[in-house]
Amino acid sequence: MTFWSVMQDTGTVRVDFVYHTGVGRRIADEARLAGGWDEQGRPAAAWSTTAMERFVAEDGTAAFRASVTLDASTSWTVDWGVWLVRPDGSRVWGIPAELADAQVTTQVRQLRLEPQDGPVAQAEFRLATHRHNGARRLVRDTGGEVDAVIGAGIGLGTTSISASAGAGAEAAERIRFRVWAPHARGVEVAFAGPSGYIADDGRGEDDQLTRLPMRAVAGGWWEAAAPGFTDWVGRRYAYRIVRDDGSVAWRSDMYSTRQCGAGDVDPCGAPYDGPAHELDGAVSCSVIVDTRDDARFWADEFDPTRPVPRRVEDLVIYELHVGSLGFGRTAAGTFADATALLDHLVDLGVNAVELMPMFEFSGTRSWGYGSSHLLAVKQSAGGREGLRGFVRACHRRGLAVLMDVVYNHYSPNAQRCAWQVDSTAASRNIYYWYEGAETDHPHPDGGYLDNISSGWAPRYHDENVRALFIASAVALLDDFHIDGLRVDQTTSIHAYNSLHADGSPVGAANIAGRKFLRELCQTLRVVDPQVMLIAEDHSGWAEVTRPAEEGGLGFDARWYVDFYHHLIGDKGEGPEYAKLLHTAGRDQHGPLAMGRFGAALTAAADNAVVYTESHDEAGNAEQTARNILVAVDHAPLDGETAWFALARLRCVAALTLLSPGTPMFLMGDEVGADQAFLHDSFTEAKEDLAGLRANRGAGQFACYQALVALRLGSPALRSRSVEVVAADDPARLIVFRRWDAGEEFLVVASLANEPAPGRTLSHPSLAGRRWKPVLDTDAVAFGGRGARRERALSARGESLRLDVAAVSVRVYRRRTTSSHHGRPWRRWAGKLGW
Repeated sequence: MTFWSVMQDTGTVRVDFVYHTGVGRRIADEARLAGGWDEQGRPAAAWSTTAMERFVAEDGTAAFRASVTLDASTSWTVDWGVWLVRPDGSRVWGIPAELADAQVTTQVRQLRLEPQDGPVAQAEFRLATHRHNGARRLVRDTGGEVDAVIGAGIGLGTTSISASAGAGAEAAERIRFRVWAPHARGVEVAFAGPSGYIADDGRGEDDQLTRLPMRAVAGGWWEAAAPGFTDWVGRRYAYRIVRDDGSVAWRSDMYSTRQCGAGDVDPCGAPYDGPAHELDGAVSCSVIVDTRDDARFWADEFDPTRPVPRRVEDLVIYELHVGSLGFGRTAAGTFADATALLDHLVDLGVNAVELMPMFEFSGTRSWGYGSSHLLAVKQSAGGREGLRGFVRACHRRGLAVLMDVVYNHYSPNAQRCAWQVDSTAASRNIYYWYEGAETDHPHPDGGYLDNISSGWAPRYHDENVRALFIASAVALLDDFHIDGLRVDQTTSIHAYNSLHADGSPVGAANIAGRKFLRELCQTLRVVDPQVMLIAEDHSGWAEVTRPAEEGGLGFDARWYVDFYHHLIGDKGEGPEYAKLLHTAGRDQHGPLAMGRFGAALTAAADNAVVYTESHDEAGNAEQTARNILVAVDHAPLDGETAWFALARLRCVAALTLLSPGTPMFLMGDEVGADQAFLHDSFTEAKEDLAGLRANRGAGQFACYQALVALRLGSPALRSRSVEVVAADDPARLIVFRRWDAGEEFLVVASLANEPAPGRTLSHPSLAGRRWKPVLDTDAVAFGGRGARRERALSARGESLRLDVAAVSVRVYRRRTTSSHHGRPWRRWAGKLGW
């Protein structure tokens, strides 16, 4: 803990507390300062509270301040925090950052008071820093920077304080640059010429613009300011950093909101004279952007007749890779292509789109799971305006928008941004976790951490690293109105960290990762209480979806990849998985592990997102293939083979969409896509979604429509309730029940290639009212062979007698009360002739 002296000569000190929300949206009407002192300002176990004054901070966002006189006759550490009062009157704790102690999860700030001369001190906290760091517009001048605060304001440990510089007068708007480089000898802001690139030898600078020298401020940050702002917008810049050994590094801004490159060219530090737009965005210069929100743009964001869902359990998610759109073009797709797809999604009936990562990454032919600049939207896809327009278009149609974010590693090509920013020493590589000193390991790389991802583990114990990730996430909510996030490979953050030198686990990194994830989730819920948070987590750890207030990580749901392995199972899994589709494609008549799948179906009720396939399973694993090929063991898709492939796909779609998990499917599943979905060659294998829908995939699309409508129209099918009524491995049959809100569904799924007429089922849950048919995946309208109207089922005691169709899922419904939820199913049944 670093202690700075508080100067005072009267035995007391006035501490000015400032709380910055850092966000443009209205998240609190009032705030109350809380701290461990009594009415006389002396240490106390019972906390005191003080009303805080609201004001507009220099970044244009809401902030709160209050002054308290505290005893400073002896040294002591003060715990403090802030309660925020939301517009609806509810109250939330405004400090999501935890103390650094691995044994505690206490969320407070600390300041140290010591007997010294001087009457005033300041302590400050920033909830979010995306409007504070980097190149930003300032709306007021405090009359000199207050050096009372260390760091960006989010993080662990003690708030260090010193004498306050005091407040100044209002001034005209200006631009300020802030970059973190704690080991640097000197930093300047340099401006690029037309190429948008400054080489390692300095060539490429704009000779008409003088570099701006930056001054070191508290916490390892460097700042430069200049009058005005509008005239700076659009200029390309980089930081010229003199590192601790005297070498010079040219680095773009980790808080950049736009990179000028939109192509694939990486000059690798050599001089570049080509067009700026052809540069790889990850290595090009940053661009000054006016990020002020335009209220007029969002004024009619929502259509009251098409409400956007705000609970994970109410979602049907369509996983979308923007780059794979634009059929007929070899270039990667754009947000314009994604917006053009929305009518297709509305017809399909899904209510949520999950975008694969859209922050800047290296090149254009990538899935994006290696972000270089965590606040800059991929320029080749349409950049900030493209994403904003897409989100608005989704919201107008009642579609929620989720986005994948990657905080478990940086871009592997980070040499011009995060790598060795201010030092060439491995132990001083500020964005990366490093254990010990270089001499502790056989090779300097030995001190970095592996975490089973595509790069070294980030330095989660450093508040500035965490603040960058959190700023990235908050900006998606604040600037782009994103409704939720899917956080990539959280297991790498909280469980997989190991020393590169010998593979030994690094428990401190896992603990710091858990603290970061809790801080991330709680910060986002302070900004938006309804934000939907999903973790790609394969640990099976129950704490992932436990509320953060109770010590869990705080996610709403987790990806349940084992469901895929049980349902599909084409990735070389062992006998512990059911592998239904894979086995059905290889063995036409043998048993299927329906009972084993039933256990996975039940487990899906535990806050899980389940899927027929995701990008990983479709194109990022061994034996990669789309499900339509798995369904027939890669046989040619013609004649009977094509029929069986599509029929089996309808079955696995139904088992996913009618499961107790939140269902998701990958773009193209709804029309039987069969092209390889590879992370590095997707532009050569784009699917003609419209063409498939009009031809081979027409029935598939209609079946998905009916299944999605069935789920979203029923509280019972959106509930987590499930009971397996029967599972028969030799018959390839599973039957399960779903219920809630006065209705009950029976799902009969068969992957047998032949029908089984006159099948008898016995189970106590079958007794009672008649079961009425509402959906059959073998319907002719779906491309099936169902020729007759399915009859209602009446139980005799606890037994039902029914005809089981080949390769089909039949769904029956009954009311358990006088509820009238059945009317939508009458419409579907009439349309399909049942």
